[in-house]
Amino acid sequence: MSWVKQFNWALAVIDLFLSCGNTSVSGNFMRTIAENFQIIIDKQNSMDYNFPKILQAPANTFQINLAELSLDLKFNLELNELYRFANGTKLDEVSELTLGMIGLIPIHTFLNLGEAVRYYNTYIKNTDNSLSDFFLNFQTEYRPGKKLFPFLEDSAGNCYWVDLNVDTENYQRIFWTNTFGEEPGYAFNSLTSMFQTIADCYENNVMTVDEEKNLECDYAKFYRIAKQNNPNIKHWDTYIHD
Repeated sequence: MSWVKQFNWALAVIDLFLSCGNTSVSGNFMRTIAENFQIIIDKQNSMDYNFPKILQAPANTFQINLAELSLDLKFNLELNELYRFANGTKLDEVSELTLGMIGLIPIHTFLNLGEAVRYYNTYIKNTDNSLSDFFLNFQTEYRPGKKLFPFLEDSAGNCYWVDLNVDTENYQRIFWTNTFGEEPGYAFNSLTSMFQTIADCYENNVMTVDEEKNLECDYAKFYRIAKQNNPNIKHWDTYIHD
């Protein structure tokens, strides 16, 4: 085969790979975080929901570097993409909006970088040298490393964290802590698969807004979509009943 044919063949393979893209188990194209976030915002705007109205401008390099320095960790590419899309949300001090009216998912707010640093300090930095039992899964006796970044929380201790413990098997996965008495653990393979799941839910009317502008969710459908997009995550098996 001549070098010209080899070159054309290589281009064809690359083109085929790019055209296929990454797909979720449900058959949906695995979009970027920014693409999924835009789908979510567009759907929320169509329902006249408040979340898009309180999103902050994208974080800049200085703000991200400051957060990394404050927490002694390094953002992965996905976390950079997320905060370069929007630096969380911010409410006016006199706002009368409740958590149900401002969530990315029901009752969970998107932390800006300053809030995330304060949240980390409260739950990790200001505790003893090892992570508290809040992060310990008693069934598996697993506890993640301390390099975790909080980005979605409900003001009651329920929070999603990006695992930034480099060179560990769970690096970049999404760890979930809660005050429901359930075992903490990994809920998503990555920020990409998490935002794919949330966007899929908005596109399929799993997320809706009631008459009082509170965000609601059909959780039975949410669990199934989450499992489809994260098939190796055992967390969702607990909630799915055939």
